Amino acid sequence: MVFGKTLTGIVQGIVGFLWPAYKSFKAIKTEEKDDDTELLIYWTVAGFFSFFEYWADFIVSWFPFYYELKIVFFIWLQNPYFNGSQFLWKYFLMPFLDSKEKQIDEGISGMVSKGKVAIEKGSEYGKVALDEAKTLKKRIQKDD
Repeated sequence: MVFGKTLTGIVQGIVGFLWPAYKSFKAIKTEEKDDDTELLIYWTVAGFFSFFEYWADFIVSWFPFYYELKIVFFIWLQNPYFNGSQFLWKYFLMPFLDSKEKQIDEGISGMVSKGKVAIEKGSEYGKVALDEAKTLKKRIQKDD
């Protein structure tokens, strides 16, 4: 690491997230949809990268100049000359997602329905616990 983890983390946050977030703010205010699509593609690619990097960080962070290369990668993703996010989207991510769309949708649907069931059961348990607490409170007040 040439510049230190703190400095590269700040620069990476600015280059990879703050700057594109501001560009997104500007794009939302325009009537054009091309800039919106371009930024959605960037955020999709960056999101997938960040997800997989989270799981691989303990390995890849040991590579020399990893954090500096990560900054260069984020610049490459959004630089209009290189258009890295468009390249990764068109040739890798979109074909992968297209081929797995049905399985992903089914998986999400299953997780949502299981989540709803868990919330409903949690609410039921919460109501029972609340009723028990009220009953206990009444007993305590009665004994006083």
